[in-house]
Amino acid sequence: MNWLAIILIMFVAFSWMMTLALCRAARLGDEMHARSADGRRAAQQREEGRP
Repeated sequence: MNWLAIILIMFVAFSWMMTLALCRAARLGDEMHARSADGRRAAQQREEGRP
C-alpha cells in the first residue's frame, strides 16, 4: 500500500512539473516571437526611411 501511494504521489508531482515546464516554454516562445516581430518591424521602418 505504501509503495502504491509513493508511486502515485511521484506521478502527480512529475505530471505537475511537466505541465509547468510546458507552460513556461510556451510563454518563452511567445516572447521570442514578439521580440523577433518587433525587430523585423524596426528593420522594415529603417529600410523605408521612417524613424
